[in-house]
Amino acid sequence: MNDSLLVQGLREQKPAAVQHLTECYLPSVWRFVYARVGRDPHLAEDIVSETVLALIRTASDPAADISNPGGWLRSVASNKVNDHFRAAARVQHLIDQAKQTAAVADFDEPSGNQEQEERRAEIRKVMDGLPEQQRQALEWKYIDKLSVRSIADRMDVSEKAAESRLFRARRDFRDRVLRIDKEDSPPNRHEVGGPEHDSDSQPKPQQKAANATA
Repeated sequence: MNDSLLVQGLREQKPAAVQHLTECYLPSVWRFVYARVGRDPHLAEDIVSETVLALIRTASDPAADISNPGGWLRSVASNKVNDHFRAAARVQHLIDQAKQTAAVADFDEPSGNQEQEERRAEIRKVMDGLPEQQRQALEWKYIDKLSVRSIADRMDVSEKAAESRLFRARRDFRDRVLRIDKEDSPPNRHEVGGPEHDSDSQPKPQQKAANATA
């Protein structure tokens, strides 16, 4: 099955196309991701699954141009790996920021501390708005500094399930904070009418060319 037949088969939801994708493309994409996420098999599996779903969603659009499915998968997977680490770093930063604000609140002038207190309240509101299991997972990971294994033990689930919950929790936390920031910030000339970064988006031509030679 060549690339055009694969994309057409995915668009028509043909089992043979899904099987070809699974057998011929996924092992390479999984190794690509696995090497970039600290050899964490559970995280790699989550990212690869999201990447495959992104391909299937995109292929369903007749106007989509996926001339090189292998390059497309690797490019989107790379974006999702970067998104994961950005989200993890942002979650840690925001939680640390909230903790630091609480620690100095009694010593700062009320007027100078108002903005920090508002930010802390926003972060706490986002945390409280998450599903209970996601909130617990984030607090245990980033506040109590527990390992994934310890979190899995507390939740009485496998490490894979615990990592999946953390993955979704970080993504939801990041998305909710970004929505708040967007509501609080007026649009600038770069944002008006411009698309946001989307890790599911089709690779740029230069990305596809680079991936095709990888």
